[in-house]
Amino acid sequence: MRKSIIFIMLLMVGAIISGCSGGKSESKGLSLPDDNGEEVSFENMEEPALVFFFTGVG
Repeated sequence: MRKSIIFIMLLMVGAIISGCSGGKSESKGLSLPDDNGEEVSFENMEEPALVFFFTGVG
C-alpha cells in the first residue's frame, strides 16, 4: 500500500514538473492532428468556434 502511494505521488510530481516546464510548442495556437497525422491549427482565436468530432463507431 505504501509503495503505491509513493508511486502515485511521484507521478503527480512528474506531471506538475512537465506541465510547468518552459517548453514552447512549434505552433502558436491550439492544434489537433487530422486523419493523415498532420497538425491542423486554428488561425483566428479571437472569435469563438464550435468544433465537432465525429467517430466511425456505429
